[in-house]
Order: sequence, then structure tokens, then C-alpha cells
Amino acid sequence: MASENVDGVAHDLVPLLTREDRDFLVRCNGHQVKVESLKGKKIWLYFSASWCGPCRQFTPELVEVYDEFSSKGDFEIIFVSRDKGDQLFNEYFSKMPWLAIPFSDSDTRDHLKKLFKVRGIPSLAMLDESGKVLSSEGVEIIKDYGVEGYPFTAEKIKELKEKEETAKKEQSLRSILVSQSRDYVISTDGKRVPVFELEGKFVGLYFSLSSSKPRLQFTRTLVDVYKKLRAKGESFEIVMISLDDEMESFKTNFGSMPWLALPFKDRSCTKLARYFELSALPTLVVIGPDGKTLHSNVAEAIEEHGIQAYPFTPEKFAELEEIEKAKREAQTLESILVSGNRDFVIGKDRVKIPVSDLVGKNILLYFSAHWCPPCRAFLPKLIEAYQNIKAKDEAFEVIFISSDRDQASFDEFFSGMPWLALPFGDKRKASLGRTFKVRSIPKLIAVEPTGRTVTTEARNLVMIHGADAYPFTEEHIKEIEAQYEMAKGWPEKMKHALHEEHELVLTNRGIYRCNGCEKQGHWWPFYCEECDFNLHPKCALEEDKGSKEDEEKARPGEGWKCDGVVCSRA
Repeated sequence: MASENVDGVAHDLVPLLTREDRDFLVRCNGHQVKVESLKGKKIWLYFSASWCGPCRQFTPELVEVYDEFSSKGDFEIIFVSRDKGDQLFNEYFSKMPWLAIPFSDSDTRDHLKKLFKVRGIPSLAMLDESGKVLSSEGVEIIKDYGVEGYPFTAEKIKELKEKEETAKKEQSLRSILVSQSRDYVISTDGKRVPVFELEGKFVGLYFSLSSSKPRLQFTRTLVDVYKKLRAKGESFEIVMISLDDEMESFKTNFGSMPWLALPFKDRSCTKLARYFELSALPTLVVIGPDGKTLHSNVAEAIEEHGIQAYPFTPEKFAELEEIEKAKREAQTLESILVSGNRDFVIGKDRVKIPVSDLVGKNILLYFSAHWCPPCRAFLPKLIEAYQNIKAKDEAFEVIFISSDRDQASFDEFFSGMPWLALPFGDKRKASLGRTFKVRSIPKLIAVEPTGRTVTTEARNLVMIHGADAYPFTEEHIKEIEAQYEMAKGWPEKMKHALHEEHELVLTNRGIYRCNGCEKQGHWWPFYCEECDFNLHPKCALEEDKGSKEDEEKARPGEGWKCDGVVCSRA
């Protein structure tokens, strides 16, 4: 949301939009319109700027709504510019068919921004005929409903939302893909294909964005699966739901695909993204022959299993899970690290180390990159743990799997690591990423001597326990937790001078920051849930080595408060 909630507040338009030396608004052609003439109309205040990309994308959608209803004569839009110069204002305003606060009146523009608590743009405040704010979320309403939202009252929006809920319960392919103005999808040659021709088929809705990097590789895989299914005569079709804002991007993207699509900038694209609660790209929603949603996103399954994932039914996914389980049971170091003649990793000076030399060791697979700040921050901690573990057990190794952009970056980053690596650009990286579902870096996977996966969350264990986490098994971590602090017989509850308001309870909190010493702690602080106050056991239980007088001296003076870093006036 672009502004804080100001809904329900009523405003008198004349004093709101005028000043002593100005009683008019302007159009882009220079014509002046008296503010008095807007009385009794619905007014939308559009906070926007030419330098704002989302604003430039949204403005054409707002123009479409304005053009549809401005002839009714019962509403008007007023542009409240956030531009920094009159030339930029004039160029941007020239694309708008509505009114504006004159750019020269910066006082009124700034006052409106503060009054409507605008925290970001684009922002659209919708006022009814009496000046009452119907909604401060006009941008979201227009994006979701467009002209269908008219007259944009709370009752109308509620009605539309209820219709959507009903549509979900009674979902069909037509209710998903057909709109009031369109009952077809398009092919790459521009032909219109009636939606009814897709009924009774498995239909994949492919949400795609040209600028999404993962899209390229997934599209290649999906094209291969699509062609194989079509060649086998399977009743399967794909409809691309493009989220592109530029026609050229849409054409380039769609032109490389063998399936169908919704037309460019069709309003159903954004509605479907919201309807299916789109949260990641790529996403392929599968609709069954009955028009019901079979799966909300099979992209990962297609990447891992290809054509074997079809027809994407619950039964098929249960079957695939059994296959995956069997793979995990049979996993060896060689099965994940050897591919064809790529049966080695490298050490310093690119010396080849056969994978067979690592069999029988505990291995950490370290997915990382030089360009990644969290990776660089984690590296010293991992090096320290590596050296401490190696000092006790030679049957241990780390393998760096790089996501660097070029050989030079790889070389620079790897030069500071004391372990092994896959060569830069090695194709095995992709298969390892799929096997371990690596969606972010740094990622640390622990593999036991048999080659089976111990944990995919070894990074957190190293961050918390360092070398003590080795060999990263669930049983070992439980032993650590059992030994950690609780074994010292600490009280379950206590009162402390640093937090006299409430009792502190010994609580398992994972990683936390102590409000006493301001340092990071792990697992078991004395904690006040109501105040979110953590106190490390060392701080909570440390014996009072000073006298009562020292304790009194340590208390903040009257009217002061101390936060561990500075003392300031309360």
C-alpha cells in the first residue's frame, strides 16, 4: 500500500484544492477549470511522477478507466505531481486527460501528500461526492478490477470479491480465461483460438516475465516437455500469462514459444496473478479437464522430472515422491558428483582430485558466489569451522560450488578458501542445484560418508555451533542442545534488575540478541515474551562481584535511560 490508512475521513474540496491566489486547476492544454465546478463529483487524487517506473506503468491503466467513465460527468481525477522540475511535469502531464494541481503550487502539492499520508507512489486516493475518502488503495483497486470496479464504492468492491470467491468454488476453464470482452486466447501467428476448444484438456497457465532470469532455462525445459507430450497425442495445452509491460518484450518472449497466450496487457493477466496468489516465477498452474486447479505450480516438478511429471495429478506426485525417496535412499557421493567424464573436483592450481578419493568422508557442498554479500560474510565463519574440524578429523572436506559470473571472480573468491571446488561453469552445478533445491545462497549441504544427505541447513548449524555442529546429524545436534546451558541447572524462571517489569523465562529461542550485553546468543536466553526482551544466561546469572553501593552506582540516574551503548534523557 502506498499510503497509511486515511479511509473514512471527509474533506471540503474547495479549501483543499485552492489557495488565496488560485481557485482553479489546469489541464495539459493549459485550460483552467474552477475547483467550485467539481463539487458533487467523485474525485481521485493521483500522486505520481515521471521518474517513477511503476507510475509510468500504471498511468495507462488509469487513462483507460478515465476514458471509459469521464463522459458520465460525475467524477474527475486530479494529478498531484511529485516531479522535481516543471519540464518533467509538463512532459508527463501531457499524457494525462485529467486535471492537475499547477506545478508552481508546491505548497498545495506538499500539503496534500502529508494530509493523505502518502508514503510511496503511485498512490490513488478515491473520494466520494461529499469529499469522504472511500479508499486510499485506489491503485490496487484499479489494477485488480479496472473498469469492472465502477463506481468503486466499498459495496462494489465487496461484491466483486464475493464474486471471485464464488468463482473459485465454481471454477471452470471459462471462468478463468474468458472475460466480458474476450472469449479467446491467441497463437503466435495472431490467430484467435476460442477458449471452448481447450475445455476437457489439461491446461497449464504459464506466468512469464521476460526480465526473469530463471524463465530462460525453465522455458527451454517446458518447450521440450510440451513438444514431447504433443507428439504422444496427450490432451495438453499451455496458455502463457505474460506480465510484461512492453509490447516488444511480449513479442520476443511469446514468439519463441509453441503454445498459446492471453493478449498483451489483457486485464485478466493481473487478475489471474492475484487469483492464483502468484508468489514466484516461473510458475505453471495446472488446470484439470474438469476446469479445477490440479496444482498451483508444477515448475519445480518439471525441472526435476520432465515429462514424467505429467499429468500432474496427486497420484502422480505421490508416485514421484516414492521415486525421490528411493533416490535419496540410494544416493552416493558419486551419484551426485560424477557425470560422464566429469568425475573430479579441483584443488589449488586446478589440480584434479578424483571424486573416488572423497568417498567415505563427511562432505559439505558449499553453494556460494563472490558477488553475494551474505556469502562473503559467512565465509570466515565457515573457514574457522573447517580448520577446527580438519584438525580433529581428516575424513572431512568442503566443495565450493560457484554461482560467480566469470572465471576471474571465481578465481579470486576460491583463492581465499582452503578446500576443493567444482570447476567454474561446470554443468554439474545445475543438477546439484535441482537435487538439493537450492533457491538461494549461501547454501551448505551436509553429506555423510555413505553419500546420503544429512541436512540441507548446515549453514544455520555452522552459524550457531561452529565446528561443534560436526558431523551435522540430527542426533548430534540434539546432544548439543541437551548439553547447552540447560545441563548447568539454571532456573526455569527468574527476576532480574535489567528487566524488573516482568519475570524472565528460560526459553529456546535459536539465535537471539542479548538486551544486556548487546551480543548475539544461541538457544537459551531468559526471555520476556511480552516485551521481547532476551538476556543471555551469562548476563542473567553472573554473580554480583560488586557491592550494593556499586550496584546502585550502576543504575541509571533519575530521568535517564541506558540501552547498553549510550545513556540518554528518558
